Amino acid sequence: MRKLVPLFLIMVLLLTTFTYSVNADDWYQSQPNHFTVYLPNGTVLFKIGRRVYVDDEYVSQDNKKYRITKVDLSNKTAIAEFVEDIQLPDDSNIYFNSYIPILAQNENRTIGIYCTHTDESYLPSDGAASIRANGGILDVARRFGEELKNRGIKAVVDTTPHDPHDAGAYRRSRQTAFKIIKDHSPAALFDIHRDSVPKEEYITRLKGKEITRIRIVVGRSNQNREANESFAYRIKAVADKRYPGLIKDIFIGKGNYNQELHPRSLLLEFGTYDHMKERALKAASLFAEVVDIALFGATVQHKETRREEKVPRLEKENTGAGKGILFLFLFVIFGGGAFFFLSSGKEEVSAKFQAVKNLVLAIKKSIETIFRK
Repeated sequence: MRKLVPLFLIMVLLLTTFTYSVNADDWYQSQPNHFTVYLPNGTVLFKIGRRVYVDDEYVSQDNKKYRITKVDLSNKTAIAEFVEDIQLPDDSNIYFNSYIPILAQNENRTIGIYCTHTDESYLPSDGAASIRANGGILDVARRFGEELKNRGIKAVVDTTPHDPHDAGAYRRSRQTAFKIIKDHSPAALFDIHRDSVPKEEYITRLKGKEITRIRIVVGRSNQNREANESFAYRIKAVADKRYPGLIKDIFIGKGNYNQELHPRSLLLEFGTYDHMKERALKAASLFAEVVDIALFGATVQHKETRREEKVPRLEKENTGAGKGILFLFLFVIFGGGAFFFLSSGKEEVSAKFQAVKNLVLAIKKSIETIFRK
């Protein structure tokens, strides 16, 4: 029965790929630009190269959550208020107790990687901030994939161009994301970007090397928001343990960023346009290790002692992914069913009703079997 899962997912993805409206990145500027978000006392909280909305959320590097309460589009500014301290998974459990990883032993060790904005580049290294269909961001995606492969993980790096860099880019990259999922059933899916804020927002030093930090972006307008946010917290917990400061922050913004297609799908910002690309490449190498640990419980080698610690595994995970899948099944059944009947003549309704009834019963039985396992 487990073999039916990919079949059902493909059916759902086919429907949602062509019917679900994409809501992301509708603020496009021909030149690098950004919003600045302030605290009520006038202190700058963060800057970001995408439009922000009221009720967007932000988790700072020190794990404090804020919510945007006011937005001034004319000045590209916003006000955010403190909400709560975020409790990441206990980092003392990452290596020694029963924390993570999210996947069972037989999970597919495949990671999907693509770039919605394939033009994004690093001005000092690439000579321009935008290079159509061949931006420097593709080098970062490739490096991330290479480092994953060096760790025994199958990395599918799709460099299909989605130009121009406009509000339709996510609609076009949706086809790429869908193809990766359909063909490879990855354990996780990453959309690689670079930001357009001043470079000081991202520069840091780790292990004596100057690198760029990484921002994680989660779309809050899809049924996988809970699962993807949980995945983002897991990654940050591992990164904070292994490479403190590597993860800059987490932005939870209006839009879906195609993340409703997969319950472990994240958008990553590797630095900004006026960074040296080499800093982003170094960050990608470190991030591959973080992902390996967070997903697959990689063996961590300590150079100073040459000892190994095996990150323990959990057989099951409750991340909200089941809820997302169930939502999609209901969407297919009721949305598709409504169209099915409304497009029919009266003489066809009885036969179609019985066909839909049989389909619903089959899906219900399959879902019950899957979740019993």
